[in-house]
Amino acid sequence: MIKEVVVKSNKKEKIYSYNAFKGIGALFILFSHMSYLSEAVNPFWNSLWKNFMQYGSRFTTLFFMISGFFLAYTWKDRKFKDYILSKLKRVYPLTIIVFILALGISILLSKNIEVNKNGEIGSPIWIFNVFANIFLIKTFVPYERTFYSFHGPSWYISVLFAFYVFGYIFLKKINSKNIKVREIWLKRSLNICIMTYGIELLICLAMFITGKGSLYLRYVNPWFRIFAEGLAGVLLCEYMPKIQRKIRFFKVNIIEIFAVILFFVVYIFNNFNKLNIFSAWIWTFPFGFLLIAFRRDKGCISKFLKKKPFQFLGNISFELYMTHAFVYEGLPIMVGIISKSLKETLIYYAGTRFIITLILSIVFAWIVNQLMNKMYKLKILR
Repeated sequence: MIKEVVVKSNKKEKIYSYNAFKGIGALFILFSHMSYLSEAVNPFWNSLWKNFMQYGSRFTTLFFMISGFFLAYTWKDRKFKDYILSKLKRVYPLTIIVFILALGISILLSKNIEVNKNGEIGSPIWIFNVFANIFLIKTFVPYERTFYSFHGPSWYISVLFAFYVFGYIFLKKINSKNIKVREIWLKRSLNICIMTYGIELLICLAMFITGKGSLYLRYVNPWFRIFAEGLAGVLLCEYMPKIQRKIRFFKVNIIEIFAVILFFVVYIFNNFNKLNIFSAWIWTFPFGFLLIAFRRDKGCISKFLKKKPFQFLGNISFELYMTHAFVYEGLPIMVGIISKSLKETLIYYAGTRFIITLILSIVFAWIVNQLMNKMYKLKILR
């Protein structure tokens, strides 16, 4: 007779460190888009960009792993309908609002080549891109004109929602009441995850050998994001109790400090590494260790991350990620409308432009967050 086990759901306390990581990650991704700092006259801003800011997009890996972790942590006992509707209500309203805003800007500034990169209005590619954005499939089209169309950062949402579907299927199998099925799917999921990482490594190796690069394959690659990073987050949550038992003999402070040092060592390594072979796949290790180290949320660094500024950033991280492009791209355009000389001054003083962009991005994200929360409370989005 096959034994069965009931997977019990524990009380889910908030993991404040993870929330802070989301806020920090959103900031780093914003930093990675400040490429104008590479031409800054002031060597401080120029150096800060080249040695630190430009690698901020690596935090995309953390977002996918955290999404996978919380899928397993929060939703394993929920019905698919309740789960997917909850995710849809959380993600889609702001995504479609941002798309409509970007679409409107694209139409209004259709003659501006720097702003409108979506093709001629009404052309087949333009119509297809509109369709792909509305139905969240644009990232599965391996052409930059489509997967970055209208609002570039929303490529992430396209992949994320697909992961919600695939991840839930894996999660239900992994948490089957049947012990044998559960063990089989844990191993199967782990094998699929490892195999996907292996394929991505081979892709990066092939690009290194041939000298050819592909933004889609080494960075966007939705299948890698879903079946490697997202699934790694799910598996990390499932194996976390065993992992925590094995590291319980070490002091929490030491584990947290080591994890942060490991992250910065790998992050700084970017300054010396220009090879495709060390692409997105390698970031699972430092970010995975961060999630393990801060799971208990009790160390000295965890206490620091629980402070209001970090929790504030974590709470607006989704809005910050989704709206910052309008600020960093729109600021010089809006200033240029007021005064050409003022725009030239803003562009020349890159550091000042960055500080203004950073402040406005955070304020704008907070305003959007407050508006979205009010819409939820008023049941406009339910």
